[in-house]
Amino acid sequence: MVMTTSDKSSRMRLAQLQRAMLACTRCDALVRCRTRVVPGAGAAAAAVAFVGIAPGRFGGDRTGVPFSGDRSGTLLRAMIAAAGLRRVFITNLVRCNPRDGRGRNRDPLAAEIANCRSHLEAELALVRPKLVVCLGRITWLHLAGREAAFDPAGAAVVRAGRWLLYPMYHPAYVNRGAYPVQCYARDFARLRSALQGLGRGDFAAAGGGAGRIAIR
Repeated sequence: MVMTTSDKSSRMRLAQLQRAMLACTRCDALVRCRTRVVPGAGAAAAAVAFVGIAPGRFGGDRTGVPFSGDRSGTLLRAMIAAAGLRRVFITNLVRCNPRDGRGRNRDPLAAEIANCRSHLEAELALVRPKLVVCLGRITWLHLAGREAAFDPAGAAVVRAGRWLLYPMYHPAYVNRGAYPVQCYARDFARLRSALQGLGRGDFAAAGGGAGRIAIR
């Protein structure tokens, strides 16, 4: 694919944004426990953006790249490849690895997610994804809101503000054995179909809640 002048400009601005993130000190607890700040990575003109929760201590916190170097990253990237998805951007709600008092991964606090929200919004504004995939209930809650049910098994596209959102389980949930890998692969195939439907304009407002979109 030939890169346009607009794409090149977006990539340059994204790189500038991500360099600025590296010096972020908004969350005292995260500054103390993180190894590094982990900006998003991938296509600057994205078809789909995957948004996880936070870098893992064995993954992004170690490698500097979200969803890389650990089991969650391996599974997510294998599913992306198997589904034939292209122009993918991968990021998280927060840029730093949250840890508990014993040094284990923990969920980020609501205040930490709020502190990092402008980083996420700025990334998405530059990569301009057609669809934002929320990996896990926490991400869905913070991006789609409490009104939209988190239902990956019956996934539908939901409009929330300027973004079209799509619910999927976090790969860690699958790695724990809580959801079959075969079903996860099926979900990624359905995601590909949803993207194709959006490309054709093949969607319409559906019942069951404001902002909900059904792929025909």
